[in-house]
Amino acid sequence: MKELTELKNEFYEVMYKYEKSFSEEGVMANLTAWQTAKADLLSLLRRHPSWNEDEQAIIFDCNQALSIQPDMVDETAFTLLDIASEILSGEQLEDFRTALHAAVSGYSCTVSEENLEILRQRGGIRCAKDQKASRIIGKLCKKYGVDRHTRYNAVFAQLADALNPLTMQEIGVLSVHPCDFLEMSSKSNTWVSCHRLSDGGYQAGCLSYMNDRVSMVFYAVDADVSGEYRKAIRRYRQMFFYENGTLFQSRLYPADTGNALEVSKLFRHLVQKAISRCLTEPNLWYLKTKRPDLNAHLSTYRGSLHYPDYNYHGNLSVLQGHRKDTELTIGAAARCVCCGNELRSNGAIKCSCKEVVVCRKCGQTVARGQGIYLEDGFYCKTCLHICAACGRPTLGTMYPAYNRRGTLVEVCQDCYQQLTSGCASCSMASACRAMGHTLCEKATVAVA
Repeated sequence: MKELTELKNEFYEVMYKYEKSFSEEGVMANLTAWQTAKADLLSLLRRHPSWNEDEQAIIFDCNQALSIQPDMVDETAFTLLDIASEILSGEQLEDFRTALHAAVSGYSCTVSEENLEILRQRGGIRCAKDQKASRIIGKLCKKYGVDRHTRYNAVFAQLADALNPLTMQEIGVLSVHPCDFLEMSSKSNTWVSCHRLSDGGYQAGCLSYMNDRVSMVFYAVDADVSGEYRKAIRRYRQMFFYENGTLFQSRLYPADTGNALEVSKLFRHLVQKAISRCLTEPNLWYLKTKRPDLNAHLSTYRGSLHYPDYNYHGNLSVLQGHRKDTELTIGAAARCVCCGNELRSNGAIKCSCKEVVVCRKCGQTVARGQGIYLEDGFYCKTCLHICAACGRPTLGTMYPAYNRRGTLVEVCQDCYQQLTSGCASCSMASACRAMGHTLCEKATVAVA
């Protein structure tokens, strides 16, 4: 199992990325809350064969997951046949049944030549090779008048979706990693939400989601990403909430893509299937979409600081055989990343306490004014070197030199190269050295 020390260091990386003030005390206050609250979710998700302990997530190959699901095809085709039985009877119903079976039995977006012949003979319709199975079924239903049924459009759409799955190359990640909550709206993305740590109005909401019992982050990254998914650009992100057989799917980000509905359906299918597999139960869920039904299952933790997208967007699934009255309490107290006390404002991840940072090199917590941000993190002044020539802080190799008073000082590599290249060709170099390096401006600092 992944140690909190590792998670602490990864938490630090996010703080450095956004140049946030923080301390070990504040970070550990949040991680301890996360560990306690997410214990049940972690125990459940770890049962999945694609669980990745380093990532604290289940990793999905969306391309693989997008293959046609026979159980979904069978279930929807059965519903369509049930509709047909309300309109047809006798030999007509039997012909329709045989033709429909021929159209779907190959579990393919097209129909084999053998089954096309059955469709022509028993269904009495014209159909060509490479014609989509869903289009053939549409013709069949029109010929037999099944398309006049009030439920036809909805059922046919489900069957067409099952036979023509969305094409998507990304890797899917269902995560409870603390950093995936912190980065739920990463500044690396091409889209923005109010939980972005750099400038979002609900920054503390990342910690509220992180520290509750039910929240999970689902996101998609490019197929060539092979690890540390939390650092990759997120093409999509969606919050899911789960407890006791009840699953809520919140808003998809970004939502302005042309295939947002299909992407959401795919993500829901992946998460439903993953949870049912973890529970070793059939993947059969009741879906609820009406707002009054959803509200009955949702509540927001008092004092939580996240933006409640779920009050305006989303759907609810209840796993067959589980209670249908489970209430999901979303959000939790967010802790200041500096002092560890509970936050009261959602616009930042620290309160009004003293600004401190953790030195990336030595790990000491120092006042922010005593730290310098350099390249990829904060460093205390003890760990940094100040070049006597240019005055810039550096972590690189330092070289000995003399100032005009003859005192031994240190210079950075760039200044050392400049000094050596200039003085080496100077005819007065030896005299300058003897006079304490006072002959020219270049000799303000001279190499030792």
